Amino acid sequence: MNLSIEIYSDVICPWCFLGKRRLEDALKSSPRIESKIRYRPYELNPATPEEGVDHRAHLAAKFGGEKVLDAAHARLAALGKEVGIDYRFDLIRKTPNTFRAHRVLWMAEREGKAGETQEAFFRGYFTEGKDLGDGKVLADLAEKAGLPAIRVEELLGGEEGSAEVREAEATAYDLGITGVPFFVLNGKIALEGAQPLDVFLKAIDQAAG
Repeated sequence: MNLSIEIYSDVICPWCFLGKRRLEDALKSSPRIESKIRYRPYELNPATPEEGVDHRAHLAAKFGGEKVLDAAHARLAALGKEVGIDYRFDLIRKTPNTFRAHRVLWMAEREGKAGETQEAFFRGYFTEGKDLGDGKVLADLAEKAGLPAIRVEELLGGEEGSAEVREAEATAYDLGITGVPFFVLNGKIALEGAQPLDVFLKAIDQAAG
C-alpha cells in the first residue's frame, strides 16, 4: 500500500530528529507500506539573527533556567539512545537562523535527496555541534548527502528557493501548526510531536486503510 507523509520540522529541533527516527522504525515494521516522505519547512525561531545566538543562554532563558534545560537535555539524550541518536548538546555553541538550511532542503527535495540531507543536518547539529547558520557548513553537509557543494553555494549566494520556502511555511501556519514535528499521513491523519512507536504504527494503519 502507498502512503504519503508530509513532515513539518526544523533542523534545530531535537524532537524532530527523534520523531524522524521513530517514524522510520515504524515504517520498517510495516513492510507492506510503500511510503513517500516529503519534508516541509518550519522555523521555530524565525527572528533569530543571521549570525545566530548563544545556544545555551537562549534555551536557558526560554525554558526557565539551566537546571530545567539540563534535565530536558538528559531526558532527550536517554530517548535518543533508544533510536540510535547520540545527542551531544554540550558541543552546540550557536542556535542559528535556519532559513538558509530550509532553502537547501528545498533544493534537496527537488533532487530526491531530502531525507539524506535532513539526516545530515540533524546529525551535524546534534551530534557534532556544527553551525547550521554557516553556508560552508551547510554545503559540506549537503555534499555528504549527495548534493554538489558548489550547487548549494550557488543557491545560498542568491535568492533561489526563498519564495518557495516562505510559501510552504505559510501553508503550515494556515494549517494551524504551532509546534513541530508535525506529521500528515495521506492527507487525513495528523500527528504532532515525536510520538511513541505504537502511535505511529496505528496512524500508519489508519492512513493506509
